Amino acid sequence: MAKCNSCQQKGLLFRVDKVGLCKTCRPRIDAEIETHSNAIYEDMHVFERAQDPAGKLAAIDHLLAASAALLPYEEWGMQTCSPPAKLVHAEYTGFRDELTRGG
Repeated sequence: MAKCNSCQQKGLLFRVDKVGLCKTCRPRIDAEIETHSNAIYEDMHVFERAQDPAGKLAAIDHLLAASAALLPYEEWGMQTCSPPAKLVHAEYTGFRDELTRGG
């Protein structure tokens, strides 16, 4: 019996795609992935250009929130962004730790 990873709807004749999403949830999830991926790319640029630590920290915090939102989709086997959100999240968590330690 198929069950949607997102809405949890299931049934004997219910269909899901290869990552476990129904035809109702897939477009919404794809739109969320695009939104969060775009936010990550924009925040990477803001981080690179920011001169002050507060600006860098704000960009990192926004980027970490966007990458965290993508992690469940990667666990389902979906491609989110390039590099993958899991790697982005780990790298920018390290950058955040460096900034908050003052290094």
